[in-house]
Amino acid sequence: MIKQMLERQTGHLSNVEFAKIAEMVTDDIKFNRIKFGKCTSLEYVSTIAERSAIVLKRCNYINK
Repeated sequence: MIKQMLERQTGHLSNVEFAKIAEMVTDDIKFNRIKFGKCTSLEYVSTIAERSAIVLKRCNYINK
């Protein structure tokens, strides 16, 4: 479900790309939200995931 929501915003994602994005989102939330005692909404998670997908796709494009 989350992968489908993200694909609507960013385009097709392979399972490997989605796993990497999920890892990036988790790391971001741990560092920037949990350490400062902030709650994280689903909307904010979606925003982080979209940004992470864009960054991942740009890096993959550059490395090809």
